[in-house]
Order: sequence, then C-alpha cells, then structure tokens
Amino acid sequence: MILPENGLFYNCIFCHKTEVPPYKAKYRDVQKWDLIRIMVELCQMNWRWRIQITLIVAFVIALVRIAVVFYERSHWTEAPKPQPVSSSSYRVTLDDYVTPHRIFPYDIASAKQELAGKTVWVRAGNQFPYYRYVASRIDLSHSAGLLGPLEKLEIKDVIAQSARGGKQAMAIFSTREPAGEYAFSIGTLSQGSYDFSINDILFLEDPHQLYNHWPAEVWDAIDHHEIKNGMNERQGSFALGTDIRVSPGDYGNRTVEYLNAGKPVTVTFSDNKAVKVGQEAHQ
Repeated sequence: MILPENGLFYNCIFCHKTEVPPYKAKYRDVQKWDLIRIMVELCQMNWRWRIQITLIVAFVIALVRIAVVFYERSHWTEAPKPQPVSSSSYRVTLDDYVTPHRIFPYDIASAKQELAGKTVWVRAGNQFPYYRYVASRIDLSHSAGLLGPLEKLEIKDVIAQSARGGKQAMAIFSTREPAGEYAFSIGTLSQGSYDFSINDILFLEDPHQLYNHWPAEVWDAIDHHEIKNGMNERQGSFALGTDIRVSPGDYGNRTVEYLNAGKPVTVTFSDNKAVKVGQEAHQ
C-alpha cells in the first residue's frame, strides 16, 4: 500500500521496501550540498580570520620591537670601557704636557727660512759633533767637539754639502769661545728628498721657559751640568746630555750612565727621582 503523497515514505507493493519519494530525495540532496557549501564557506572564513589575526599580531609585535629599538637608541649611553692596565711603573708628570715647537722643512731653502737668524738650544746634548766652517767649506774630516747640553746657538745659515757619497744639510753657527764659525748636520738627502732631524736635535724655544715649573735649584744644577738627588731623568739629560746607557727597568726606575763627553756619570733613579749619583760606570 502506498502512503499518501504528502507522507514521508511509501511501501512498494512488489518489493515491500520503504523508499523516499523522488521529489523528497532531490530536496534532500539539495539540502546536503547547501550544508556542505555552507561548511566550506565557514571553514574558509575561519582560515581567513586566523590569517588576519596572525598578521595583526605579527604587525603589533613588529611595532613594539621598533618602539623598543627607537627608545634604546634615543636613550643610549656608552658603557664605560675598561682602561688598559699599564705594565710600566712610570707616572705622568707636568713635564709630559710640555709641547715644544716643531718645524717641518722639506729642502735647504725651507730649512734656511725656518732657522737662519734664529736662536736655538741643543736638545740632544753630548751626542752630535760639530765641525769647523772655513772659507765656505765644512771640514767634515775632523770633529771640533760635541754640541753641549742646552747649549745656546745662533744659527747663521743652512747649506748643503757633499759628504760620504751623499749630501747633508748643515746648520752654520758662530761661537765666541773659541771664536769662529762651525756647522753640524741637521738632515741627509735620501732618494731625492731631505730627511731632517731638527726637532730631535734642537729646542726652538728657551727650555727655561718651557719647563718653568721646575724649581730654581734644579735649573741651577742643570746650568752647571750637574745631577743632584731628587732630579728626574729628563732633568738629568738636560744637565749631562742624551748619550746614555741604561740598565733594565722602566723609565724613571733604572740606572742610567751618562757618557758626558768622556766623563761618565752613573745615576740610579727610583720613582723618577735620582737616589744615587756616582762617577763609576755600572757594568
């Protein structure tokens, strides 16, 4: 028996099977596909939402990071660097802040312009020889002596003279005792250009003014070419010259033998002060 048309099912009189009416089956299929479509759309919306949320979170994190970096840079202060530990026992004094005037000539003409007619003082005493200057020639075969410590010189001229297969720049000066004109080397010609050592040999300013913070008794000893207890190494070189031999040890904490133009003096320094002055050279 077949159910009414508006029934949900009907019975086939031949097979006795319960079946969904065709129009009902079609309606069911439509509902099924609509449901699938809706579910797919929901899933797609869900993934889009997740992606959007992820992008928003990443963007916020990036903004926070940029803000942190900007703040750190705008409020940045350099961390104090650890100071290197010096292995030397030398302590800086006022002497190390003295900056003598220096010149940098490049040829004979520029050296003459810097030195001719100027008063200079010997910085490297008892170390550099000087020679007689007679009839516009310098007798380089015989030394007339050594430039004395802090000896005051009046430079008359600067000339070039051939010597030992090359050329040397020579400064001409005059003395009263012994009277005459003399010359000493201030540079050599090498590969077409002059290498000057003026700043190592001479002071261009009065050392008494450069080191006017030294006591009068120290300057009195220097002017008499003597070293006394309590004087430092620099003062010793001003008094007896820079031609020296030294024992092992740091500057100011060692024994120094000043050759002193053939009259050696040995001085022991501790904490850059002379504590023992003797005439016998150390071994």
